[in-house]
Amino acid sequence: MSDLLRIPEPGRTLRAWGAVPAQSQGFTLDPRFARIPVAPPAEFAAMPEREDPIERARADGFAAGQAAALAQAQADAAAQDAARHRIESALRAMDAAQIDALEQRLRQTVLALCEAVLADAAIDPAALEQRVRRAAQMLARAEDARVIRLHPEDLALVGQHLPEDWHCEPDSSLERGAVRVDGALGGVEDGPLQWRRAVEEALRQC
Repeated sequence: MSDLLRIPEPGRTLRAWGAVPAQSQGFTLDPRFARIPVAPPAEFAAMPEREDPIERARADGFAAGQAAALAQAQADAAAQDAARHRIESALRAMDAAQIDALEQRLRQTVLALCEAVLADAAIDPAALEQRVRRAAQMLARAEDARVIRLHPEDLALVGQHLPEDWHCEPDSSLERGAVRVDGALGGVEDGPLQWRRAVEEALRQC
C-alpha cells in the first residue's frame, strides 16, 4: 500500500509535532490548585478545663489561714520588740545612783528573807550541837585549854549533850546561835553574824 494512503498514528503524529513529550511523566500537581490546610472554626477550638469550685474554695481557705497566721506572728513579734525596747530604754534612763539604790534594796530584801532562815537554823538544838562539836575539833590538841562560849540560853539548851570534860562558859555578848571556841593559839567562831557576812559578800559579787 502506498504511504500516501496510510493513516498515521495519532500519538506518533503529535510527538512528531512536539505536542506530546517523548516519555509521559503521568499526572502532576498544579500548585495553583493545591489545597492549603485551614484552621478549624473558633467554635470547634479546645475549650478550657472547668475549675473545681470545691478545690478552689479549699485553696482559698488555706491561703487565707496562712496569711492570718503570718499576720498574727508578725504582730506578736512586733509587740515583744516594743516591750523589750521600752524596758531597755527605761534601764538606759536610770543613772548610776538609781541603779546603786536598786541594788541596795534588792540586797536588803534578800538579807531580810534569809534572816528568818538563819535565825531558825542558828538555834536548832541538833544543828547547834553539831556546830559546837565541829568548832571544838578545830582546836583538839590536848595542850590547848579550850573554852567553849555560848549564849546563856543556848548553853542551857545543849550543854547537857556535850562531853563533860569540855569547859563551856556562858557569854551574853554573843547572839543566839553563835559559837566561839578559844584556845591557847587562837579561836574560831561560827554563827548568824558570819552567815550574814557570807551572804552579803555573795550578793556583792553577783
